[in-house]
Amino acid sequence: MKKLFFLLLILPELILSQSISISGSSNQNNGTTLLPLENGEFIPSKIQGRNSNIGIYYNQSISLPIGYYTLLVGAEYNNSKINYDFSETNLLNANYEEKTEAIIPYIALQYRVLNIPNRLNAYASIGAQVYLSSLIYTYADNVFEDYTYDYNLLIPFLGAGLNLRTQYFSINPFINYQIDPIYFNNLNEINSEAFETAFESAGIVTGVRFNIGL
Repeated sequence: MKKLFFLLLILPELILSQSISISGSSNQNNGTTLLPLENGEFIPSKIQGRNSNIGIYYNQSISLPIGYYTLLVGAEYNNSKINYDFSETNLLNANYEEKTEAIIPYIALQYRVLNIPNRLNAYASIGAQVYLSSLIYTYADNVFEDYTYDYNLLIPFLGAGLNLRTQYFSINPFINYQIDPIYFNNLNEINSEAFETAFESAGIVTGVRFNIGL
């Protein structure tokens, strides 16, 4: 009975303090780039490509006797295709397409340490990102066999940040203590030894997000 009472007590908080959002973008990339050669020289190539991504994000906030917490869960799918054309710069090089695909799950738990309603809050967080990626090279006219390279990596972090909001804009500066990426093929390869090695190259990562509405 006590458990049922507690559930009924926090249910309105759960319903009113959650949100789901979906975002996406797609843009074209045209121009010229320089690719390095073995002897330290570079070769120009025309490029034509497209970058696309879509993401879904869910956050759930709840106020408990021991503080105010927010759980953030999300995932993105990124797809990038770039065609390299050497027909006007170096006929000895085969034209090829570089394709990158990545699924990026994300999870974080935030603890609010300061709150000024509708204006400012400060938080501490812990979380991780996982990259499940494939890199694929396909040559024009099949002059060479296609090449595929799969790689997965885990990036855990500890962090802190501020959320400042006004009627017309919001800004979120943050700082993370981020360990070196842990590369893996199977989940059982993520062990204590992998974490110890990754912590040897840990460092500080800073950034800022902002939004302006008119």
